[in-house]
Amino acid sequence: MRTTEGTPQSLRKAVFGIALACVLPIAAGAQSFDPGADPVFQKMRGVNSGLASYTAHITVVTHLRLGGFTLHGTLYDRGDESKVSFDNIPALAKSIVENQPSIGPASSWRKAYTITVTAHTGDSTTYHLVPLTGSGVRSVDATVQNATGLVQQYVWSNSNGMTITSDQTYETVGGYQLVHATSTKTRGGGIHADSQTTFTDYQINVNVPDSIFTKS
Repeated sequence: MRTTEGTPQSLRKAVFGIALACVLPIAAGAQSFDPGADPVFQKMRGVNSGLASYTAHITVVTHLRLGGFTLHGTLYDRGDESKVSFDNIPALAKSIVENQPSIGPASSWRKAYTITVTAHTGDSTTYHLVPLTGSGVRSVDATVQNATGLVQQYVWSNSNGMTITSDQTYETVGGYQLVHATSTKTRGGGIHADSQTTFTDYQINVNVPDSIFTKS
């Protein structure tokens, strides 16, 4: 679920490829990361080339141990900037919305994280990202489909003990690969929540004004 500025790939980009089982060696621990020699990472960087901006309607249905809520809003994305504006946020939802993580596109990762490869199979590669500067996020694990460069899963580990696991599926819109739905589990930090998020009515390469990203 994307709820704050500078969001996930959690909701981001991807396209074409081949299996790469022999390209990156499988190791027991984390592997050194060289982006120029990593074909999966290069695919991520090249996903949705030509997509400058988009908007989409977002619906979030969240189930808690006691009760739940539904949120409706608009997702705005422009390059490395992303924001969700919800129509209303009930009191029950505020702590979950405020704790939702964010991550930019793969092209921005090296500026913000130390990156290692922690798993590689014939189908997927997992990148372990540790923030270069202090934040509420201790680490992010992004599992990417080798053949497409699409991020299939994010796992955020927060300093408050919260873990957020988000699996996402995609659809083709105007020739671009965009997130269609996410299934998110939030555990720890006093929260136990399961959310289903859907994205509809994508508008591609539209004007997204600076005012959208201006903090009030």
